Amino acid sequence: MVDNNRCRQATVASWVGLTVDCVLTIGKISAGILGNSAAMVADGAHSLSDVVTDVVAILGFRMVAQPADSSHRYGHGKFETLCSAFVGVALIGAGLGILWGAGCRIAEAFDGVTPEAPGEIALWAAGLSVIVKEILYRYTVAAALRLNSPALKANAWHHRSDALSSVGAFLGIGGAMALGGWGRLLDPVAGVAVSLIVVKVGLSISYDAINELTEAALPEDVSRDIVLCGESVPGVRDLHRLRTRRVGAVVAMDFHLLVDPDITVREGHDIATAVEDAIRLKMGRDTMISVHVEPDDG
Repeated sequence: MVDNNRCRQATVASWVGLTVDCVLTIGKISAGILGNSAAMVADGAHSLSDVVTDVVAILGFRMVAQPADSSHRYGHGKFETLCSAFVGVALIGAGLGILWGAGCRIAEAFDGVTPEAPGEIALWAAGLSVIVKEILYRYTVAAALRLNSPALKANAWHHRSDALSSVGAFLGIGGAMALGGWGRLLDPVAGVAVSLIVVKVGLSISYDAINELTEAALPEDVSRDIVLCGESVPGVRDLHRLRTRRVGAVVAMDFHLLVDPDITVREGHDIATAVEDAIRLKMGRDTMISVHVEPDDG
């Protein structure tokens, strides 16, 4: 069953991010060009990638809000995971782009082309971006935790990586302005450091999303808890052949229950229902469960 209120709240959070990121992208790229700062232009490009992922998240939550149909019997929750994967790939691309641009500036310096000193406007833009993006990260990650949304969590980390990017830009620009000469290399060097952070976050998000898209099982400790929860229900002799996976924010599983072979079909059904209720109480009310009841013939 689709939780439309959850999708609506997630969409609102994404719209807030999109609005802020549009303003920051225009402001940072303009400040980078006017202030002659490679780090700030790269930081602005990173914010532009945030805009793209915000749009993808909004479209993704529209798909997630659709009820199950004949072509998607388990609902459209995987679209949320697909959004997470896209955010991860976008982060990796943004990080590599920043690395390339900063690397070219460093290479030019060793060829005798000393970078020009960045302007004060770039420094102010970097400082403001750090504050705004950190606030946006905290707002988005709070929504992600409240709504149990992997896509929002990925987007929150995109905001955090942009804040880190701006921290690097701020230090690089400030150092270049203060030291002059070869100290101006601190601007592109900061870009390199930021790019590596961005790529690392992108790889982590992509790994988690790809795991889910390829039907990876839940962690072993979670599976053990599910088994213990099911076996604690009176009448259950054993819970085995457990298979688990995620469908977006929802957990799906199937397993076999061993029960007394002499009980009635009704009693076996009631035991299975009690197990489902116990597991949903632990894993969430939308948990998808398929149970096969077997007689325990010893």
